Amino acid sequence: MMYDLGLATQNLCLMAHRLGLAAVIVGLFDHDRAREVIGVPDEYERVTLIPLGYPATLGPAPRRRESFTFTHDDYF
Repeated sequence: MMYDLGLATQNLCLMAHRLGLAAVIVGLFDHDRAREVIGVPDEYERVTLIPLGYPATLGPAPRRRESFTFTHDDYF
C-alpha cells in the first residue's frame, strides 16, 4: 500500500508541476494536529501532506545528481 501511495504522490506532484503549481512532499509533521486542522477521520492514517500553490518566483530546476552518486555496480 505504501508503494502505491508513493506512486500516487509522485504523479500528483508531476501533474501539479505541469499545471504551473508548486508542490512539496512533507512526511515529517504533527499527525494529530493535521487530523484536527484538516478534519481527517481517525480511521484514516495520515502519512504525507502535499501543500500546493503557485510559486512566488520561478527558478531553475535543481541540478541532477551524477548517477555514480546513487548507483552501485558489483558492490553495495
